[in-house]
Amino acid sequence: MRIAYVHGNGFPTVDANVVQVSQMCSAFASFGHEVTLFVPRAEKYATDAEALAAAPQIFSGQLPFKVHFVPRVRIMGRMELLGSVRSTLSALKQHPLDLVYTRNPYTVAFLPSAKLPYVFEVHEVNVHVKNMLLDRYLRSTIVHNSRKSSCALIVSISEALSKIWEDFGVPRSKLLSAHDAVDLSMFDITLTKQEARSRLSLSLIPYPLSLSPRPIVLYTGSLKPDRGLDLMLAAAKELPEMDFYFVGGKDEEIAHWKAEAARFKLDNAHFPGRVPHKEIPLWLAAADILLMMWTWKVPTIRGCSPMKMFEYMAADRLIVGPAFPTVCEVLESGKDSLLFEPDNLSALVSSLRDAQTKLTDSAIPAAARAKVASSYTWTARTKRILDALELRIPGFRSQEL
Repeated sequence: MRIAYVHGNGFPTVDANVVQVSQMCSAFASFGHEVTLFVPRAEKYATDAEALAAAPQIFSGQLPFKVHFVPRVRIMGRMELLGSVRSTLSALKQHPLDLVYTRNPYTVAFLPSAKLPYVFEVHEVNVHVKNMLLDRYLRSTIVHNSRKSSCALIVSISEALSKIWEDFGVPRSKLLSAHDAVDLSMFDITLTKQEARSRLSLSLIPYPLSLSPRPIVLYTGSLKPDRGLDLMLAAAKELPEMDFYFVGGKDEEIAHWKAEAARFKLDNAHFPGRVPHKEIPLWLAAADILLMMWTWKVPTIRGCSPMKMFEYMAADRLIVGPAFPTVCEVLESGKDSLLFEPDNLSALVSSLRDAQTKLTDSAIPAAARAKVASSYTWTARTKRILDALELRIPGFRSQEL
């Protein structure tokens, strides 16, 4: 089958949504499908050739799918995602295709005119968080078009999100919940903490009361305020016997939180900066405790399925995180993780202290690794989607390569 994946964000980057799209394209290709990613070029690259040359460095190897860069088009200097839709549709019509897959809500408004079956993957309750009128328009368009025959499937990234979109009006028969996933091949669980720390040149600091190295608590991801950086820094102040590493963030965010750490006189809060996605497994391997963190202020928290969770599970390290409903669809506290009440500093600190007592217990990390390996790989996720499509598209299997 000839599959077009349409995405609106620049490629290639280490942004989570771009990484997720790249993983899905690779997974579709692994089943023998011919996959082309239709996407704008990331602005930092001057030419398409330069962007394509950078992609293997970002995504750990040659891409098993094609990339077709579409022009960036802005409307009144803004609304680039909407403005680029027309050029994308024009490109789609110039290629022989069997299926369009997208997570771009603007594209859904125009896909019926492409006269191809399509899949829309929804990641949010509110598809436009800054403009309520545009959000309502896009939501109503997605729901309306979901009832047309051209819409083969609406994939949501959690069961909670499926229920929300069913309440919006998407037919239950068109909905499929499929959590995000992970590429297990990126994670070498035979790599010891000491080896990983040596590669990263991490100098371990002993805690004066024990003279043993401080355990490393690692957070990876965005450093936006709604991720709970204030809570994590407060936890670092409460737990001087632990080292906290915050990997990720933009330059201005890193500068802000470094200043906050200095204001609180924290010597156990470290900000290595943003790293290529392929280096994340090395950082996870270097840690004792992997800290997931979001707050109820995150706009997507009611339905999200963060890739970070599955990467943490694959790393074979102890996971501490907030017990949001969609997290609890995957993880079970006490068995494969230690979960705490969201937005609760004392609960966060208590869970980290509990984790410190369990550092020599391999059962919880092993359970998380076993669960992700059996149910949450990109291959398993894609097979689930392809199996659902087989039931909805006549002749689907006969169109495979």
